[in-house]
Amino acid sequence: MVLEIVVMVKQVPDSQEVVIDPVTMNLNRSMTRNVTNRADENALEAALQIKDKTPANITVVSMGPPQAESTMIECLARGADRAILVSDRALGGADTYPTGLTVASAISKLDHFDIIFAGEESSDSSTGHVGPGVAEFLGIDQITYCSKIQYEDGYVTAERELEDGTEVVKCPTPVLVTVLLNSNYPRRQTLRRKIDAVRKGMEVWNIEKLELKPEWVGVRGSPTIVRRMQSIKEKQREGKKVTLEQIPDLVKELYEKKIIREVH
Repeated sequence: MVLEIVVMVKQVPDSQEVVIDPVTMNLNRSMTRNVTNRADENALEAALQIKDKTPANITVVSMGPPQAESTMIECLARGADRAILVSDRALGGADTYPTGLTVASAISKLDHFDIIFAGEESSDSSTGHVGPGVAEFLGIDQITYCSKIQYEDGYVTAERELEDGTEVVKCPTPVLVTVLLNSNYPRRQTLRRKIDAVRKGMEVWNIEKLELKPEWVGVRGSPTIVRRMQSIKEKQREGKKVTLEQIPDLVKELYEKKIIREVH
């Protein structure tokens, strides 16, 4: 049996070059250098590590404008077998709800899937909503914030990193797994694979292919509306230089201001 794995990927603006359209309040992706979301690279690597041990096909799925082709080619060059980009003008300006709906609709059009991998969150919004949202739309189980993932005999075993420790979860397929940033070391593209990836190319699907109505997706299908944005000025903090002889006086001053307290 060949395992069918789907990896959700996203092309995002370089975090150093984010430009906001002052009218629409959306990201202006045409004015920035776009890169593959780093956590999605970890998600793809997690899928490839399973493929190293188990016969598997890996399909990468993304929603975005035509220029996201570079990310899809990159994923193929790293070892993915198939790339599908959902691209349609009607999808522009989508928040996480219609994005999850769109990606889930694309995945549902595949013949079969066992495991879906996604990065823990994207660097351009950092919500962490889309992966879990896709699982909900598809009606399957999910394991989030995972650092180590293994597959054996129809079950995925994953380590979840929590605030107070690590939780080990074992779940039957189909299941969606979100992968933590920097949880592994993504393999590099090879020249041979990159040439093959360019020749293979990607598939482009629109909302008609997914049988989605325009009012369900993009801005029209988004419950989130950004009214305005403003820059927050960082509070200036004044420093104070003291000599060794002045330290007792400084400690007394901090104690009187209740910044520090005596410990018994």
